[in-house]
Amino acid sequence: MGDQALSENEAEALFAPLTRFQRIALAVSGGPDSLALLHLAARWRAARGCDRALLVLTVDHGLRPGSRAEAEMVGRVAKELGLPHAILTWEHGAVDARLQALARTARYDLMAGFCHAHDIPALVTAHHLDDQAETFLMRLKRGSGLDGLAAIPQEGSWAGLTLLRPLLDVPKARLVATAEDAGLPFVTDPSNVDSRFERGCLRGAMASLAELGLTAEAIALSARRLRRARSALDAATDGFLARHGETSPAGYAALDLAALCEASDEIALRALSRLLNAVGGGVDPVRLVKLESLFAALKAHPDKAHTLGRCRIAPKGGRLFVFREVRKTGLPVLTLRPGERALWDNRFRIELGAGTSAPITVRALGEEGLRALKERAGLPVSMPRVAARTLPACWRGKTLICLPDFDQQGLVPAPSSRHEDSLDCRATFLSGRDLERVGRVATANLSR
Repeated sequence: MGDQALSENEAEALFAPLTRFQRIALAVSGGPDSLALLHLAARWRAARGCDRALLVLTVDHGLRPGSRAEAEMVGRVAKELGLPHAILTWEHGAVDARLQALARTARYDLMAGFCHAHDIPALVTAHHLDDQAETFLMRLKRGSGLDGLAAIPQEGSWAGLTLLRPLLDVPKARLVATAEDAGLPFVTDPSNVDSRFERGCLRGAMASLAELGLTAEAIALSARRLRRARSALDAATDGFLARHGETSPAGYAALDLAALCEASDEIALRALSRLLNAVGGGVDPVRLVKLESLFAALKAHPDKAHTLGRCRIAPKGGRLFVFREVRKTGLPVLTLRPGERALWDNRFRIELGAGTSAPITVRALGEEGLRALKERAGLPVSMPRVAARTLPACWRGKTLICLPDFDQQGLVPAPSSRHEDSLDCRATFLSGRDLERVGRVATANLSR
C-alpha cells in the first residue's frame, strides 16, 4: 500500500475492537499520528450511525512554547468533526532528568483520572508500527525478556482503564498520508527527533538499520510473534494464580509461598509481577531484573520481608502477602464533590453520591484513622493493619467521617462519627480486575 492514506474499509477493520465500548476517549496530541486517529475514528463513528460516544483528550504538558496553542488546535479539529474535546494541563515545576518518561506518566495519569470521573472505560492511542519497532530496539538494548521484546500490546490497561491501540500495525508514513489527505493541520514535536532522547536517537538510525534488512516491519513482526508466546504464558499464569493466589477488595493479595518457589521461573516471575502491579498501582511493570532478584531472595530467605514496586512483600504462615507500601511522601489526597467520581492512588475508583451535602477529602486511613475506628467499632473486617492503613477514607478536616462503602466487594463501611455525617461514598478496587480469576483473601486471624 506504500504511503497511501488508510481507506474507510481498512479503518472499519482496525476499529472493530472498539465496538464493545459505548463510551471511548481518544488521546490526541496534535501530531499527524494522533490527528489521523481522530479523523479515522470520527469517520468510523459516523459510518456506524454515531452509535458510540467519542471524546477527545489533549494534555498540555507545558514543556515548550506553543503547547497550549497546539492543544487548542486539536479542539478546533475535534469541533469540526462534531466531537467534544477537553484539555488537561500538567502542572509541574522544573523537569530535567527522565523528562520523556515523566511526561508520559503524567499524560496517562491525567487522562485516566478524567476518564474515571466521566465514566469512560476505554482510552484509544495512536501508537503505530514504527513506535513498535523503536520500543523493541530500546528494550533489546536493555536485555529485556519476552514481555519486554513483545513490546507494545494492542490492548492493555492503565489504572483500571482499557487501553486500545488500533493502529499498531500501521506504518507511520500511512498515518501521515492520512492526515495530509484529510487536510489536517498537524504539528511536529521537535523532541521526537532530538538525539538527547533515546527514542529520537533511534529514529535517526532507523534508515541505516533498514539498509541491513532491519526494517520497522520486520522488527514489528518479531514483536507480534513474541506477543503470541506471551499470551500463552499469561494464560498459564492465570491458572497458577487461580489455584494458589488470593486477592482482597481492600487492595492487598496473597500467594502460596511453597507453590511459588516450586513453579517454573517464568510463571513465578509473572505471578509476582501481576500481584505487584495490581496492589502497588504502579504505572509501569516492575523491571524484570528486579523481579528476578526478588524471586531469588524469596527462595533463599523465605521468612524475610522486601519492598518493590510500591509494595511491601511479607511472608507469613506459608503465604506471601503483598501490601501497598506507604513511603515518606504518603498517599494521594483529593477533594470529592457531591456527584463526582475520581481515581485514587491508581487503585481505587471513588464515587460520592449526588445527595451528599458537602464535599469530602479522600486520603489514606493511616494510623490516625485506625485509632478513630478503634474508638468506634473497629475495622470493617478483620484485616492486616498494614493493609487497612492504605485504604481510602472520607475526611472533613482532621475528622474521619467514614470509610467508603466497599459492600459490593465484600467489605462493610465503617460508621460515621455522627449520624448526620453519614454519606453515600463507594470505592472499587480497580487493579483487582487484572486478577479476576483469583479468589479473595480469607482475612480472619490477620489483624495483628
